[in-house]
Amino acid sequence: MSILGNVQRVLALFAAGATDLSFTEAATQLDLPKSSTSHLLNQMARYGLLDQHPATRRYRPGALLGQAAHAAYASSALDDACREVLERLSARSGLTAYLSTLSGHETVVLQRLNGHFPVQVLSSPGSRRDATGTAMGRALLSRLSEPERTALFGTDAAAPLPPTSQSGFARVGELAQCLADVAQARHAVVVDGAMPGIGAIAAAVRSPLDGELRGLCISFVSGLQADPAHLEGWRRLVQEEVGALGRRIGDPFWRAVPVAA
Repeated sequence: MSILGNVQRVLALFAAGATDLSFTEAATQLDLPKSSTSHLLNQMARYGLLDQHPATRRYRPGALLGQAAHAAYASSALDDACREVLERLSARSGLTAYLSTLSGHETVVLQRLNGHFPVQVLSSPGSRRDATGTAMGRALLSRLSEPERTALFGTDAAAPLPPTSQSGFARVGELAQCLADVAQARHAVVVDGAMPGIGAIAAAVRSPLDGELRGLCISFVSGLQADPAHLEGWRRLVQEEVGALGRRIGDPFWRAVPVAA
């Protein structure tokens, strides 16, 4: 059996209820030679999959596994909370609502809910777009820390943006000012930007547990639906729903923020 197969067998012992294991217990239950068991357990401990008690010498699940499980649970809980908000955004606006995350310079659609308007703006889950040119992307980028944003765009405000950028800005400094304005407003609005005829209003939350970013937006056909009254109502709706979500998950960005500015 491969090393990964044996790693899976060790982890299965803990999944079945064992809280810790001695070397002898592991060798017996795995039915492996002692030399193979020793090498396996030592390697798993070396890479953080197991911890060994310094006094009893018994093995237990490693800190790395706990961190991975915690991150998976936190991300799952965050996405569940986001989906509830997505449903309300779509139901209350009648528009297509999106849940997305950030991957480098791009947004990635995680989920889409169609509204009840006869004309909808549709992008499939998994779709990617340049983050600089969309409301969703700008909302997500505005939540990055300074080191994270520097890693993407550098520190030279006069530097040209990457050729793939669809922001409409020529320089990094122009984009940085736009993102600062989005952070101040706590939402982004783009109408007839990188996608002519399309508009969107977006805001983002960030988990205080693991730093996971999620953006939520509603999207509309600008020529048919983007009159001032609708835009103002949708803007307030996004701020209200996403802000409430941010406060619920403990996102410091959304604490003590009015329902709508």
